[in-house]
Amino acid sequence: MEHKVDKYFRFIRNFNVSHHVWIYESQNRPLLQSIHSIKKVGDLKHYQKKIARVLAFKSHKKKNYYYLEADGKEIGWAELKTSPVIYSKPKEHVKLNIDKFMENQEKQIFIVSKNNLSLIKDQMLDSRFTMIKDGVQYEALFKKNRHQGWFSSDTLIRSEKANIKVNDYDKQLQLFEFNNLTSEVKIDEDKIFPITIVHMFREINLAKVKTGMGSFWTDMTYLKYNLSDIPDYEPAYNFDETVVYDLIQNISEERKMIMNLVERLNNQYINSEVQIEPGDQFKSEQEQLKHIPEIIDETEKEQMLKENEQLKKRNMALEQKYKNLKNSTLGKMQTKYWQMRK
Repeated sequence: MEHKVDKYFRFIRNFNVSHHVWIYESQNRPLLQSIHSIKKVGDLKHYQKKIARVLAFKSHKKKNYYYLEADGKEIGWAELKTSPVIYSKPKEHVKLNIDKFMENQEKQIFIVSKNNLSLIKDQMLDSRFTMIKDGVQYEALFKKNRHQGWFSSDTLIRSEKANIKVNDYDKQLQLFEFNNLTSEVKIDEDKIFPITIVHMFREINLAKVKTGMGSFWTDMTYLKYNLSDIPDYEPAYNFDETVVYDLIQNISEERKMIMNLVERLNNQYINSEVQIEPGDQFKSEQEQLKHIPEIIDETEKEQMLKENEQLKKRNMALEQKYKNLKNSTLGKMQTKYWQMRK
């Protein structure tokens, strides 16, 4: 198995932009309300082996603290030492290559019980994150939105979207409800056409077909189509491309959040500052202004303006990060990535 190194994590980990980590610590640490406070709001052990989002990063007394979000809620500040940075990737449907899996079974990282392997080995799973740990590239696999574990990338069979017209089929053809080829469906020869391959695992000849009877799974071996209609294989993102994809996604999401907050605060200030009473449309502007009452005191105004300025400064800082990225290693990677994807 090829030994790999994540050469980007030291930049991403301490780069003040949101990113993801896999909570994997050898000892429990407290979750704090603030890095300057000893007030404990929970224990990190309750989130061991879970995926968390880092919303903010700060150093304090030579320790690195991360403000974390997990299970859809903000859980507090924690010092992280051994939790690896992980990278979101375009979602892919994959299956386990059981032979390769068994050869490297000791390297796989299960989140669920190993006894559940029988429940997932024939199933289609979703690959959503990747990381490099101990020299091995792993991908996080999910079944029905539940994290099953981290499996080395070389044990996965990847699916591809397709649009291949089927001209005919052999009499051995069988249609199934599920991708593990169970729950056979009786073929109605009068209704089965037209047939189109819409999804396929070309490595194992497994395909999802859209027919006149509905959508089903089948063995591609028994379908007749023009081989020239099969698209060229497009490889999955390599690790460098995935890092760039993840960084773009995180910066874009953070930018949207900041812009939404600024807009919301501006609207709140404007709507709270004045309230114009409806009047005769023919009244002069001067007359209408006489009916504008003050409904907010100066203290509240100053506080809202201060918060607004803070958000604007954060937005300007983010804009500066974009500019800095252009000349950085990651910026050059981003440019290369978009050129490759044109």
